[in-house]
Amino acid sequence: MKIGDTAEARALLRELYRVAVDSVDGAHVLATYATVREDQWCFERGGRALRLPLPARGEGGRLRLIGIGKVAAPMVEGVLASLGAAHQPDDALLIVPAVAEARARQLSAQFTVCVGDHPLPGAASGLAGQALIEFIGTPQATDRYIVLLSGGASALCAVPAAGLTLADKQLATELTMRAGAPIEELNTLRRALSAIKGGGLARRLAPAQFVTVAISDVRSDDPTVIGSAPTVDCMQEPHRIVERLTVRGVWPRLPRRVQALLQQQALAPTQAGLPAAASSPYAVIASLDDALQAVHREAQRRAITVHALGRTFYDSTTVHAAELARRLNAERELGSDAGARPVLWLAGGEPVVTLRGQGRGGRAQHFALQLAERIDGVPAVCVLAAGTDGRDGPTDAAGGFADGGTWTRIRAAGGDPVALLADDDSHQALALAGDLFRTEATATNVADLVMAIAGYR
Repeated sequence: MKIGDTAEARALLRELYRVAVDSVDGAHVLATYATVREDQWCFERGGRALRLPLPARGEGGRLRLIGIGKVAAPMVEGVLASLGAAHQPDDALLIVPAVAEARARQLSAQFTVCVGDHPLPGAASGLAGQALIEFIGTPQATDRYIVLLSGGASALCAVPAAGLTLADKQLATELTMRAGAPIEELNTLRRALSAIKGGGLARRLAPAQFVTVAISDVRSDDPTVIGSAPTVDCMQEPHRIVERLTVRGVWPRLPRRVQALLQQQALAPTQAGLPAAASSPYAVIASLDDALQAVHREAQRRAITVHALGRTFYDSTTVHAAELARRLNAERELGSDAGARPVLWLAGGEPVVTLRGQGRGGRAQHFALQLAERIDGVPAVCVLAAGTDGRDGPTDAAGGFADGGTWTRIRAAGGDPVALLADDDSHQALALAGDLFRTEATATNVADLVMAIAGYR
């Protein structure tokens, strides 16, 4: 495949982004790989499988759906399609961010839709948590639940642990996030401060049978991390939470009620008085691996050489920007001797940004701006860093482009790229350069993609 200039490279990156998100679309995946067989709802995709016996409606059993996350509505759409007309659910509760509300409300007037706050839990998240408790009510052994989790579930639905206020949870989460904690560490804290996470929801669903279906936006697709594990009992080694918060300098700034609860859990890790959460079938139906593999296949189909880095972007954006810049510079030098054959560098993950300024942006935009500084003036290089959910941080952009002219275009538009980067204002910097990547909210969320084309003419 020939790529004539940066505009063509950007167009290609946009197309590959769409290939990635389509491959992990919640509605498509569930409608394609789930079905009803022998009075069971079944999902099978490769080695991923689960089964849920459908309720005996003549005995009063109900089929109920609980969807929490950015992709709750598409996932429910997929389940409805897979069930067919004869096995539709009795009711459903969806907890979604504001950008996904419209699609959720199109499903059924009988379904309950709640809008939570994201990326930090707020008052709306507290109301959504209360709605979840009321929706569950008193489950019966004849009931069946399909629990659908996706990115954002941790923040969108909040039920503070006994003795805490929602404000306590908000402050503890924000302080830890701003200290640069990765998603795994954040979700560990969220589980400790919640009445429904870390298996709390599973305990409330007993004695009903249920399965959990997840689209993963976390490293290793670990069920104990996705959505802070509402259906997985995983409160282990709580003393390490205190240790990590202390190392990050967060501990002395936490509300006293939070400190007291965490210290109590560290001294009594078995959580006396709480029953263990019931074990139930769990399947990750789409992940970053699926998206990366789809891009890889499409690039090869177009005769583009691919250097697959895999799910490796989980360190700081600074570290990854420096490393990718080194690779791109080396590729450009090689390309000049190899007939300028285009090469795609492909990676994904959730790199960490430690905030110091007051600007706006997100992981992907911050990474793009840092990379732009390092490839300033480098020809025949174009990079796209973007969140697969179509939104990067608290902005209307999914991410940003970077090429050898980004830094110069910011200056030409009257901006100081160094000052903007120091203030963590990647959104404004990339806007000045014309390098913001905007797309509609997608039907999925499997973390961030980084795709770089190098060596074209």
